[in-house]
Amino acid sequence: MLNKDNIIDPFGNSKIYNYDKICLDLGLKKIDNNILGKIKNTNRLLRRGIQFAHIGFDNFLENVKKKEVAVMTGIKPTYNFHLGSKMTVEEMIFFQKEFNAKVFYSIADLEGMIDNGLSLEKQKEIAIDNVADILAMGLDHKNAYIYRQSQEKNVMKMAYVFSRNITNNHLKNLYGERSVGLYFSAFTQCGDMLLPQLPEYGGAKNVIVPVGVDQAPHIFLSRDIVNKVKKYYDFLPVCGIFHKFFRSLNGESKMSKRDPMSMLSLNDSPEIVKKKIMKTLTGGQNTAEEQKKMGGDLEKSVVFELYKYHFVDDDDKIKEIGNDYKKGKILDGEMKKEIIEIIIKYLEEHQNKKKKFIDKAGEIISD
Repeated sequence: MLNKDNIIDPFGNSKIYNYDKICLDLGLKKIDNNILGKIKNTNRLLRRGIQFAHIGFDNFLENVKKKEVAVMTGIKPTYNFHLGSKMTVEEMIFFQKEFNAKVFYSIADLEGMIDNGLSLEKQKEIAIDNVADILAMGLDHKNAYIYRQSQEKNVMKMAYVFSRNITNNHLKNLYGERSVGLYFSAFTQCGDMLLPQLPEYGGAKNVIVPVGVDQAPHIFLSRDIVNKVKKYYDFLPVCGIFHKFFRSLNGESKMSKRDPMSMLSLNDSPEIVKKKIMKTLTGGQNTAEEQKKMGGDLEKSVVFELYKYHFVDDDDKIKEIGNDYKKGKILDGEMKKEIIEIIIKYLEEHQNKKKKFIDKAGEIISD
């Protein structure tokens, strides 16, 4: 797999085979022990190298004790939350709690309209469900600004200003040949990322943006824009922190909303969870006997990734499962049975919490 070419497409289907090469090609810095040593309470994504690279995160950490900071991310409200969405929200909540960073969360309905063809009203319905998810996951909405792109005039105003200062060739170098609508949605996302630095939100500050590495072009564009609009805005370059893809259940490079049966939704029932996990890609051998002798392939197993990325915080347990699987002490059926139980318990607890936040989510979206 490492011989294949990486494909970065922030608007479509990216495929990543070599994360070291991504760092070299894009000029990203790896998250190393020096970075981790500056964080009092790391989360499992940082400890396990899932959040693996950054641009400007060292500056964020140097300034976090001196001045106000913010964390910004968002979602296209086109479907229920899946595990990839969950991972980004966990990162966002981590920064809010660990650094008292104010959250700016964009409901990217304009991008959803351009890229997915969904009406703003339909996306508003989905957004209420999405926001209930993030509240149930632990977001402190009192230290957050959650907004719909289509209703935030500052974002649209900035997008227009930005579009006058970036050439078509600049956009082609970042994104390739695209429709004008997608180019403008990129400017809109830059407006989202720079919104926390407007005077009404406290002015220039370090803003961290946690995203999948396929979104790196948007981070680069926003940083380029900062240098080109100084006569209009007093902005600091945003900081990006990038996570590896959580693969789809069938083993494709990135979990996607485009194939519902290859992803786990936070709205899934126990029956659907069982059905999906039983079809999830493993790293097992052809027979149980062969696996006991030869062991399983951890790199191939999406089932193991469910443990590692999402549902087991205990690092020692992750090491134990991984070692036992490689030695053939655990079979795929045993792993699937255990992870099904863990996921069902998690989703039942999450869905019960979520019901309590639906009305609040509706208020936030309507406001």
